[in-house]
Amino acid sequence: MGMSQEAFIKRYVGRWRDFEEILDRLETKNVDRPVDHFPEHYRQICRHLAVARSRGYSPAVRQRLEKMVERGHTILYGRSRARPTRRLWAYATGGFAADVRRNWLFLLVATIAFVLPFLVMMIWTALVPEVAVEVMGQGQVAEFESMYDGEGDYQRDAVDDAMMFAFYIYNNVGIALRTFGSGIFFGIGSLFIMLFNGVFIGTASGYVIAAGHGEQFWPFVIGHGSFELTAIVLAGMAGLKIGAAPIWPGRRGRVDALRQAAKDSVGIIIGFVVMLVIAAFIEAFWSPRDIEPMVRYIVGAGLWIMVLGYFAFAGRGRESR
Repeated sequence: MGMSQEAFIKRYVGRWRDFEEILDRLETKNVDRPVDHFPEHYRQICRHLAVARSRGYSPAVRQRLEKMVERGHTILYGRSRARPTRRLWAYATGGFAADVRRNWLFLLVATIAFVLPFLVMMIWTALVPEVAVEVMGQGQVAEFESMYDGEGDYQRDAVDDAMMFAFYIYNNVGIALRTFGSGIFFGIGSLFIMLFNGVFIGTASGYVIAAGHGEQFWPFVIGHGSFELTAIVLAGMAGLKIGAAPIWPGRRGRVDALRQAAKDSVGIIIGFVVMLVIAAFIEAFWSPRDIEPMVRYIVGAGLWIMVLGYFAFAGRGRESR
């Protein structure tokens, strides 16, 4: 025998109130993304409506449920299809930064794994330039010599800039995705790539300084470095998150924990890829321009402040999922 109307209301009225509060918040505060498990809540209300109709409950009960279903349908389907750009904008202006802060421990490990060897090797190679040959090889050292020796003798045209833009995207995005993907091996692969990049970039930087090309090198790299280097660290952070999931699955099974970590990393992956595209644009069209070094330092410092400020403060108090 079916449940009476009174028992039905007593059992579920609390859930109805909660769902109505969620609907009010989504509608009045114009939240672009439904709260966690919103579709499940919505389907539950739909089932309650079906039960109320099949058992002939009072019009007041049916109308209340019908109204909730109608409002939930508008939010779940109408808004999600009509405003994709607004959801993307909301994530770009705060959700991305909030996701990064949420993974602060992985971010800290990735930052140390890159920055520490970078600083050590840069200082060491600047003091002992011969180290560069041992780390990079004679051919790579000669390439760096030719790259910064007599900079400005060759003027690139628009076609060269476009080709370099495509090359930087291909190269840097490839490095970042390998850094992330190698994290599947319990994070060891991501750590190795971060350490390797820190050692290599630090060695190259130190050698250029020791060779007396710092006046050409630093104005060139400061512009795109904020986006490029930060994105590489974020790729390492995401890789460590993937690698840690099966080791510390929490209450989930290992496979479920890995699946959830991959799902949670999608936004971060898109974010660091976009950052690398921005870095490639700056490196191809701004960094090689014959502009006063002081101007490039000012612009580069401003970009670093903007990037670090974004991840420190954007999206505070906003749900990103």
